[in-house]
Amino acid sequence: MKKKYWKCSEEVQSQESYWNAEIAAAECPNDSPSANRDRLVSLGLEYSKTGRPLESVDALERASLVGPIPDEARIALAAGYAALRRIDLARELYLQLAFSRRLSADLMLQVAGGLAEIDAPQMALQVCDRVIEEDATIAQAHYDMGLYSAASGNALYVTEALIRRAIQLDADSVQYRVGLAALLIQLRREDEALETIRELTVDQIQKANCLTCLGRIEALLDRRGNVKAAQACRERIAKLPQRQARPNHGISGVNAT
Repeated sequence: MKKKYWKCSEEVQSQESYWNAEIAAAECPNDSPSANRDRLVSLGLEYSKTGRPLESVDALERASLVGPIPDEARIALAAGYAALRRIDLARELYLQLAFSRRLSADLMLQVAGGLAEIDAPQMALQVCDRVIEEDATIAQAHYDMGLYSAASGNALYVTEALIRRAIQLDADSVQYRVGLAALLIQLRREDEALETIRELTVDQIQKANCLTCLGRIEALLDRRGNVKAAQACRERIAKLPQRQARPNHGISGVNAT
């Protein structure tokens, strides 16, 4: 990340109690507390997006000591706690956010994803249920709810129904079709899986983000002799990180029911 320095004394920047000069500079004694808080929030969010949870947590905790921080920043703070294996703190903060009833649907789904990441899929399921109660037309809520239902050990026909509902609401989503195909493969319904992705182009396949799903589909396509589409899956898999964040949890490790 390119370093950004704000006007502040060299004495503050050199204090060993700060993680780095960026955080030190953000806490400039010559500025108002709210200005310092806003800079710390910006730093914390940027650290979170670039995979630096230790620095992100430090910046966001400092910001929260000055005053309330935005809900987006609180979600990033919870994610940082989770990455640092401070699971109890992450869970508590996620649940505070979920029960506040002031979050947008998008932020609620981020909270659900965070809960799933700390092995609390049943809580994530409840958060998605709240989103759907407010607006049953949000396709992502149905899709994510399907994943968390499977992760909670529920029968996979429930997951299938939820994913199919997501596709009804957003027929253009590549991810939903790829997810459904992967589930159908898991259920040993390979012909249905192929029909689900039959109209997907190579370009569309390369927009999918679920490693588990792509791996299953690539193996099926290979078995059925669809070399071009199988190669597209392999190329996409090679470009993806080996572990992804929400919403691409995949539907793995669950027995067919």
